[in-house]
Amino acid sequence: MLVRRLLALAILVIGVAGARPALADAMPFSDGILWRIEGADGAAASYLFGTLHSTDDRVNALPEPVSRAFAESRTLAIECILDGPATIRVSRAMLLPPSEHLDALLSAAQVARLKEVAAQFHFPFTMVTRFKPWGAVAFFSLPPEELLRTAGGKKPLDENLRAQAEAAGKTVLGLETVDEQIETLDGMRPDDQLQMLDSTLQQAGDIEKVFTTLRDAYLARDLTTVYGLLNAEKNDDATGAAARFEQRLIVDRNRRMVDRMDKLLRQGNAFVAVGALHLPGSHGILQLLTDEGYRVTRVY
Repeated sequence: MLVRRLLALAILVIGVAGARPALADAMPFSDGILWRIEGADGAAASYLFGTLHSTDDRVNALPEPVSRAFAESRTLAIECILDGPATIRVSRAMLLPPSEHLDALLSAAQVARLKEVAAQFHFPFTMVTRFKPWGAVAFFSLPPEELLRTAGGKKPLDENLRAQAEAAGKTVLGLETVDEQIETLDGMRPDDQLQMLDSTLQQAGDIEKVFTTLRDAYLARDLTTVYGLLNAEKNDDATGAAARFEQRLIVDRNRRMVDRMDKLLRQGNAFVAVGALHLPGSHGILQLLTDEGYRVTRVY
């Protein structure tokens, strides 16, 4: 899912952090990726699971508490169902108008770097220049190793959960529409998109190392480190682009997804799987659910 890949990129463009940022240490709900959600109406408990968009076998091997909660659920809710027609809509939305090309929006130095990164990822330069800045960023938002595994037929964690749920006869729902996800990205300010692309190009050489750091923090259920990397970029950004990025891709969507999962939680026996970056913090989904009267308990 494109938004999920760009959420991973929110971490990748920052670089490797050597320590947990001090301001993130007191962040609520930052230790754990599986939470039991219970309302006051007596409905059966549901579960909220934070995922990482990766095909890595270590990420896709569900720990026993997660596997059990998933097996017992009747309904799976994920961020967005990206079926064939939805994929076509996203692909078209990523393209610039026929008369425009990405390299015309960049400086000579940026064009040279774009050529280098395109070669690193084995993408034809002429293909990359057909994309909007956020579309090009999406191509470079995961390490080449991840892209090769995807090309070989391996699915990332969220898509594996969807496939398993459908095979088991569970109801599968999306918390957002594909048009809403497209608007989240396509509606970003043009200068913010270009800044995000520039950061991505500069960090592309370290993408394997940084993604490994992100993956290891996720496997350790350490969302303080995951979220703190993003927060550090926001604090260092005088233009406000990082804060606007966080608002659009995380904060605004957290509120929307909580509004839509409310009915499922009231029915009970739901398993909700969203990117782990949506869970912690004062504006995170777990805090929003707590504010609405749900009892939130860490399971794993």
